[in-house]
Amino acid sequence: MTPVSTPRSRAWFLPMVPSFLVLVNPSFVDAQSTEAVAHYRAGYTQLQSKDYRNAAIELKSAVGLDSTYADAHYALGMAHAHLGEYDKSAASLEAALHHGVSREDLAARIPKLLGDLYYKAALRSRQQHRFGEAIERFEASLRYNADNAQALYTIGLCHIGLRQPDKAMPVFEAAAAADTSYPWPSKSLGDIYRQRGELRLAAQMYEKAILIDGSLVQAYAGLAHVRIAAQDLEGAVTTLRKAVALDPKFVDGFVLIGTALIQLQRHGEAIAPLKKAIEIDSKDAQARYRLAEAHFGTGEYRAAIESGSAAVSRQKNFYAAQVVLADAHAELGQITEARSWYSRAIVDSRFKDYCAHKLQELDTAQAQAQGQR
Repeated sequence: MTPVSTPRSRAWFLPMVPSFLVLVNPSFVDAQSTEAVAHYRAGYTQLQSKDYRNAAIELKSAVGLDSTYADAHYALGMAHAHLGEYDKSAASLEAALHHGVSREDLAARIPKLLGDLYYKAALRSRQQHRFGEAIERFEASLRYNADNAQALYTIGLCHIGLRQPDKAMPVFEAAAAADTSYPWPSKSLGDIYRQRGELRLAAQMYEKAILIDGSLVQAYAGLAHVRIAAQDLEGAVTTLRKAVALDPKFVDGFVLIGTALIQLQRHGEAIAPLKKAIEIDSKDAQARYRLAEAHFGTGEYRAAIESGSAAVSRQKNFYAAQVVLADAHAELGQITEARSWYSRAIVDSRFKDYCAHKLQELDTAQAQAQGQR
């Protein structure tokens, strides 16, 4: 789920265009050169005809002849906005605001327009993973709309993208204060606290997010992770069942339910939620790995091999799944296959000692078998 997105339509600019030219104060027009006014009028006509590219050309000529021509700057800003050129639009509107447009109602609209333009430009930068640039543009947006909780929150996300959680925290806190009905800042604060191992504070933030929006499944998932880390596995399963009831397509929720049940040694119960996760997303390697674990725990070694093989085919160097495959082959007496998978997984430091021990066991068993011949 994405908390913020770029609007698909630019229709919010359209009310600003009609009747602008005909209401211009003649004294302002007279203050400009005849040539600048001619370019302005031509550009405005094209703006009304929705020929935004040529309108921009004419209006650039107008402000090129007279850099103080505020009305032309305003119209140029509208042309750039319709073209999706948010930075250029903002620069033109900044100039219009500085020099003073001839209509008070238009002047009053400029700050909100600037806030929206910088916000849209910032979203675009973030989508392109240019996080530093996005932060600058969000901050520019906040100069004109200081209480924009989504802008504050997305600055925090940019800091997370830059691996700067310490800088993200105060911005998330400011976003939460700016809009107490907005749950995402609390959820993201929970993520930071959980990653730091501060489980009590993480749980408080997730619970706050759920209190604000009882349908935010990501907050339930975060709370479940906290409970799993605190070894409250039953509590985690209860929390996750609420999440998947809210969103029957919540793959991670079903995977986590299965994972918690496996840790509770309830392998048979884990199979159904893990199969549900695979039904929703057949490409999910983690679900297939956990299903392999569940089958192994119930003694269904061939089913474990089938699921484990599907997991490693979907994720490169999936060492945990390789270990399950090796164990299942070993249980079936398929020594060559078991040795092959242990030899692959041993390169991962998490499984190095275990795989070395299992390979030694296989060598010992093989030597004993040969000695008995």
